[in-house]
Amino acid sequence: MMTNKEIFKEIVEIMREDSATCKDYGTGNSQEYESQISDDMDRKDFLHLVQEYLATFGVEGHLLFTDFSLEKIGFSVMRQDDVLYVIKANKDTGLVSEDKIVAIDGFSIKELFQREKTFFMGETAEREGKIWSAVLKFYNVLTVIHPDDSKEDISIIHNTKGTETECYSFEEYDDTLYLRFADFADLDAINQLFSKCKYLLEKCKKLIVDVRGNGGGADSAFVPLLEYCFPEGEFVTDYYKPEYPIEINYSVRNCKDRIENLKKYLVGDIPEEMTAMLNTMIANNTENMGKGFLDDDDEFASGIIGKKGPEKVLIITDESCGSSGDAFAEVMSCSPKVTLVGRPTMGITDFSNCNVVSFDDFRFVYPTSRDKRIDYGKGLAHKGVPVDYYIPWSPEHIGKDVELDYCLNY
Repeated sequence: MMTNKEIFKEIVEIMREDSATCKDYGTGNSQEYESQISDDMDRKDFLHLVQEYLATFGVEGHLLFTDFSLEKIGFSVMRQDDVLYVIKANKDTGLVSEDKIVAIDGFSIKELFQREKTFFMGETAEREGKIWSAVLKFYNVLTVIHPDDSKEDISIIHNTKGTETECYSFEEYDDTLYLRFADFADLDAINQLFSKCKYLLEKCKKLIVDVRGNGGGADSAFVPLLEYCFPEGEFVTDYYKPEYPIEINYSVRNCKDRIENLKKYLVGDIPEEMTAMLNTMIANNTENMGKGFLDDDDEFASGIIGKKGPEKVLIITDESCGSSGDAFAEVMSCSPKVTLVGRPTMGITDFSNCNVVSFDDFRFVYPTSRDKRIDYGKGLAHKGVPVDYYIPWSPEHIGKDVELDYCLNY
């Protein structure tokens, strides 16, 4: 088992050589944090210190250090002024939607925000929600005002049991088709959804695609939607033209890890075209191993032509839609048929294509690709993909679906 100091030293080395952030930030202020680490420090304190170090890079979503033994807290919040509003909670947390958290371990919300300011990376209150879920893991007791105005202290627990919800679903409203994607991770399940609603996609007059909270996955998962969302008879690439290329860090570690992961898919009965694609990717990483940053010249959505499809397409996004969710919103924003509704996305695709390194029960996630638009001040970080119709969050949203109502009446 590796010691705390050994783990941190390895993380710093990865930040220096393998992370796509190395060009921009190097190892950051690693020495300041390294001096605070000891091998006998509390596990939570070590986790907090490493997470705070990584937060100084300002890279959300794709630069993470997590502990498998510390499970999720089972509720999510949004901040307004000096209150955290519970917007969703598992039953065994003791919380319900509309609860107001007014203190944590005796700190007011503003005091705790100042105490953990590094974690929030300068985000506005409306864009802090996902970060609060990570910060609250390090605390114990919530002071809560319930909807009936009663006040209670509730302990945070880390092994709550949530209700299973569908990640991918569709619903028909008259001549409108509503699609919901919680992520773009399960390609088989997503393709099954497309098969089930293909007829509705062909005949609906209005299409609503809900990617609020979309945790990402694979960009290829949303490709089947593109032909319905771009003008009939025209290539998607006539509208979606990335201004700058992506560059990939072909460090030795990154290439070895990619090759090892790709080989795992070369088992069992897989289609010939999949085998050919995987072998090409393995050969590419073998050839370029150790060459550092190289531009990726793949053209996304090449050859896809828009069809008659729906007359109107509305995409609902928010500040917790990231990674492939960002990519989806950005591609769709280029179509004259599409209107983006809600709030700007997370904006975490400046650094992407993550690699994962395990240290016993700890897991370190870091990006291996970099969007060159960063060099021209056009990155998405802390801004996200903008929307056409902005609906600011407020406590009145709890228990209602303001964005969907707007789209249904659009």
